[in-house]
Amino acid sequence: MFARAAFCDVTPRDRPVQLAGYAQRRTASTILDPIEISALLLESDGCRCLILSFDLMIVGSELQTLVLSRLASLGFLPDEVMLLASHTHNAPATDRACELLGSPDLKFVNDAADAAEELVRRIERELPARVSLDIFRGRLNHSINRRRHWPFPTFGRTYGFKWRSVVFSPNPSGPRDEDATVIVLRKIDDGKSLAVFWHYTCHPTGGGAIVAVSADYPGAVRRLLRERFGKTPCVFAQGFCGDVRPNVTPSPRKFRLRERLNAIVRVVASGNLFPAVTSADVTAWSQSLAAAVGDIVKGDPATSFSPESLAVGSASIPIDRIFTGSVPDKILTSRIVKIGHALEIVVLSAEPTVDWIRILDGAAPRAPQQLRLYMGYLGSVLGYLPTAVQVAEGGYEVEGFQPLFGLSGHFESGRIEEVVSACVKSAFADAEHKRPREGADAENDCR
Repeated sequence: MFARAAFCDVTPRDRPVQLAGYAQRRTASTILDPIEISALLLESDGCRCLILSFDLMIVGSELQTLVLSRLASLGFLPDEVMLLASHTHNAPATDRACELLGSPDLKFVNDAADAAEELVRRIERELPARVSLDIFRGRLNHSINRRRHWPFPTFGRTYGFKWRSVVFSPNPSGPRDEDATVIVLRKIDDGKSLAVFWHYTCHPTGGGAIVAVSADYPGAVRRLLRERFGKTPCVFAQGFCGDVRPNVTPSPRKFRLRERLNAIVRVVASGNLFPAVTSADVTAWSQSLAAAVGDIVKGDPATSFSPESLAVGSASIPIDRIFTGSVPDKILTSRIVKIGHALEIVVLSAEPTVDWIRILDGAAPRAPQQLRLYMGYLGSVLGYLPTAVQVAEGGYEVEGFQPLFGLSGHFESGRIEEVVSACVKSAFADAEHKRPREGADAENDCR
């Protein structure tokens, strides 16, 4: 397999911008760290996959349309391109369907499309390098499940009055995914790092205590990885983190009587919410996470191999297959990337909750000793993707988020898991049977 890679800084520095990710409008002019785009082009025997990683809450329909249109003029088919968002809540808004979470900055959208096109033009001017992969694996302890049953009446801003509900609350016994994976692509001819691809599952919402442009914890980890492997493109792939958030420990402080009373009112009205944290708390958590990733890459890789094959597959379904009501002009897309026989990547254009890992592993079992990474936030994200059990339970990831993403209706609990699993299996089948792209050597199979 051959690879090319590049990255660029797209931080808006000449004006304040509206940040995406919160119903309370936040405009920021302070910049904590750069907003970047990283590009990684993989090629083998007529198959290719271009991965563009954005420091954004979501890529969104407008930016996706612009980027795909410009890359089409360079010969890239839509199925050959993956646009991934880190899901940071401290970057400019880009999706009109999610305007309640931040009005899109049209200048930034156009600038980001220009930058993505130029990145691809830049890497196409480079000679492809045959690569090997060093895969580092380890476990962190930095996230916590945020869905918890609350047996008392609550009142929420987005869902109104409920006699009992699932609320935003620390749930230490709830599912999460603490596996962290760092993949270093090295040039076979000289052993130098070409790019780094890393994966973890946690909402980048620690920056909620900070009103500033920031890549959040993926930016902190990126700095550390570049100290270790050089100033290379660093692609971050966000996992199925729909119901997983940072487990930030608040620093000790004295609360005034009014603050205590307000906290009691919030618990009575909305359940046992997460504690308030300061920017210093968030910074300490982010630095701790980055240091833990640093410890993982200090040792020997868990696996090293030189992939000889690449396969890509895709499948899509209309949202009305799993949702009844009003929906934006979006679809649910599944993408598969198979790198050799040791690594599979499964991506969905949604915010899947973490238990979808278990569901999809059951629907499409992986081969023994094969590493599979599950990722969300592909392209034009439709919104949260709850499981059938969660649909019956309700909560923000089922109902509360809907007006913020342009939806109004209900998920079909009786068929959501079957339909989504079938979509993913169709993408796997597409990867298995797809032939080389037009113009490639017809005797070489993509597999």
